[in-house]
Amino acid sequence: MPRGNGMGPAGKGSGGGWGQGRGQGYGRGRGGGLGLGGYCVCPSCGTRVPHQRGVPCNQVSCPKCGTRMIRE
Repeated sequence: MPRGNGMGPAGKGSGGGWGQGRGQGYGRGRGGGLGLGGYCVCPSCGTRVPHQRGVPCNQVSCPKCGTRMIRE
């Protein structure tokens, strides 16, 4: 790369490894979770229940109608 400014020729290099590009590193925290708290909401009847840590909302059934819930 000329002058080390990241503006080298396209199509060169391995295309993987540690230099994957900005914001695409390995490890935890890659946008998978929605954080603590919040609610699970029924798309059918609108019932809201507090989200339980470690339990995805799509695995929780609505207490009123039995439909799978979604994250608010």
